[in-house]
Parts: sequence; structure tokens; C-alpha cells
Amino acid sequence: MQKVLGAMQNFKKLDYISCWFVLASRYIENCNSKSAFVSTNSITQGEQVSILWPFITAGQIEIGFAYHSFKWVNNAKDKAGVTCVIIGLQNISPKLKTLYTDLHLKLVSHINGYLSVNKDIYIQKRIAPIAPLLPKMVYGNKPVDDGNLLLSGPEKNELVTSHPIAQVYIKRIMGSDELINGIERWCLWITDEQWASAKKIDAIQKRVENVQQMRLKSKDLGANKLANKPYQFREMYTANYNQIIIPAVSSENREYIPLGFCDSNIVVTNRNFAIYDPELYIFGIISSLMHMVWVRAVAGRLETRFNYSSTICYNAFPFPIISDTLKQQLTQCTLKILEEREKHPEKTLAELYDPDKMPDGLREAHHQNDLVVERCYRSKPFTSDEERLEHLFKLYEQMIEEEKNRGTLFEAESRPAKKAGKKKA
Repeated sequence: MQKVLGAMQNFKKLDYISCWFVLASRYIENCNSKSAFVSTNSITQGEQVSILWPFITAGQIEIGFAYHSFKWVNNAKDKAGVTCVIIGLQNISPKLKTLYTDLHLKLVSHINGYLSVNKDIYIQKRIAPIAPLLPKMVYGNKPVDDGNLLLSGPEKNELVTSHPIAQVYIKRIMGSDELINGIERWCLWITDEQWASAKKIDAIQKRVENVQQMRLKSKDLGANKLANKPYQFREMYTANYNQIIIPAVSSENREYIPLGFCDSNIVVTNRNFAIYDPELYIFGIISSLMHMVWVRAVAGRLETRFNYSSTICYNAFPFPIISDTLKQQLTQCTLKILEEREKHPEKTLAELYDPDKMPDGLREAHHQNDLVVERCYRSKPFTSDEERLEHLFKLYEQMIEEEKNRGTLFEAESRPAKKAGKKKA
């Protein structure tokens, strides 16, 4: 990769297949040749797109045809499967390009690195949402504890049985697995004010001492500094009232990422993202089909599963300013989704959001939410996911341009005015 991609910034973040695309683009450039590969679809998703494709298409090369993601299962004993795309490269041509989806084809004027018909727009990581209405999303709390601050159900019960007062220092935690599969796990959650009394419990004191030793022995300087407060996670983020939990990893087979909505007693771990104390309508926005279409296009993958990113999936998600009426409608849709979930307390989110077993009431609640979210973008209904994605890319481009213009205007207004000089005779 160093030999082939060494001139490219951040090439180490790319998959190995990128080498073949770059070599092929060099091989066919400025001659009457084309190339094509079956590839893992990772190079058309997430951060890899903005690294690889500007490098390939900077000269005379373009994507001449592409086949959207499909599952390729081989005949091996273990049935190893991978999600693939097929991408053809060619020298720039005025002829129409062909975009294949399942058994359908579409003739288009251009295909970009996301295998969309939009311009060559590359979604960049952002530290804050591009959409003014969206509140901050943060990574969950990381223990850095070698497991000593975490408790299984039996461990939690044993600690509380022997020391009932310990219940004050215990909270339930949720990572992606706990949220989606309904697994109960717990943790020690001790504030600075509580530590003096908490350390009187021998079982807690021993666990905390183990954390301190682990952090001091770590080669990570950040972990070393955390040894000053071994009774706490690296972060101590909590909600005042409620929180939306977004799993960092989720199956690509689901129509919607199963979000959590819970009170402030839950500790969100670093296997999730969280929005603390949001307006209810925010849940409706990021539970929508529009958001899922965006996630499918720009999210990275862990194997074939969605690897959700706050910096690209959420912060770069284009969403317009909406009226109070639409906010109220989205709030009602959110409440309806949560109400339908509560009708099935015996089911985990994994079971509720299984595409083949999703309860009809929950599916309809999501559908009604989708209709309201789409009205936030335009009054005319969308007819396909391709049309939704095309609209989102155009809005993203527009919002980026407006953001740049605001920056230019601010810069101009910040400059000191020139002093007026005397006019020459």
C-alpha cells in the first residue's frame, strides 16, 4: 500500500482493494481501455470515499458503470459471505453511465464515489452538526478499567446483598449489545462527593485499587492520568431527564437502527453514542428512513454491519429548519413508536426490529414518522431511496456552501475599516 498509495494522505485507512483501483486507473488512463473489479463495498462508504475517489478521479478517470451492494456468498464450508459492489473505470466520456441495482438498471450522466448520481461531493467529518436543529451527539462513557468497574447481574446482586448501601453507587449500563439484545449489565458509578463513603465498602475499594494499578501500568499516558480518579470512568456524562442511545454497531439487515430512549439512570458506554436531554422530535428524525438512507450511503462498516459515526452519519446529516407544527407532529410520532414498543415488553429491540418479524403496529408507527420527516424536506413524496439520497446530497452541498458564505461574511465584517484619506487635488 505504501508503494502504490504512498502519495495519498491517510492511505492506511483504506482497504487493500484500493491498490487495485488506483493501479487500474493509471493503467487505462489516456488510452482506449476500461477496467472493472468486484470489490468489498467498504470503498464506497464512510471515510474511505473522501480519501480514495478524489485521488482516482482527479485526472481523466471516471466511474463508467457500477452495481450497488449485494451479498456474495461462496461455496466454502463455513459459507463465508461479503457485501460487494462492482465498479467499472473508464476515461471521461460524454456518454451516459449505467447504475445497476438488483435486476434494474438506470442510465445516468454521472456516478460518484458513493455510487450515487450526484456530483463528486465528499462527506467530511464534522465536530458539530451541520443542521442547526440537531443537538450535540457524544461518544459514550469509556471505563478504562480492565473490567473492574463493571458488574454482571450476579456480581451486582452479591454486592448489594452483602452491602445494601452499595446500591447507591451502582447504575445499569448500556453498550450496543446490552441495548439491542436486552442484556443486563451494571457498573460502579461514583461521584467525587460519594467516594469518601463508597471506599468504606471493602468490595468496592478492592475493585477501585485494581483499576488504579491497571491505569498506572498502562503505556497510555491518558490512562496514567486517569489513575488519579480510579473510581470513575474516563467520562462521566449523564442526562438530567432522558437520553437517546444510538448503537455504534448495528445489523445492516434492519430497516431502522434500533435507538434507545431511556431515563437518566442509565449509563451509556463507549459502545454507543448518546444525545442527552433532547427534544422528543429528535428521536423521530434519526429514527427515520431518510436518516437510514444517509447512513447506508456514508457509514463505515464493521464486517457487514453499520459502524455508526457521530462525525459523519449524524453531524453531516442534512436536515432543514422546520416549523413548530412539524416538530409537534414528529413528537407525536416518537411517542407512538415508543408506545408500540411498550406493547411488547417480552421482546428485545433485536426482535422488535427483525425485518421479518417486526410487529405491524411498530412498522406502521415508523411509516407514519417517515412520512412526516419527508415532509420536512419537501411536499412531494419521494419515490425511491435513490431519489431520497440525491435530495440529501444536494441539500448537504447547499448547506456547506451557505456555511462557507457565512464564514466569508463574518471574516469581512471582522476586518477593521480602512481610515479615510484626504482626496488628492
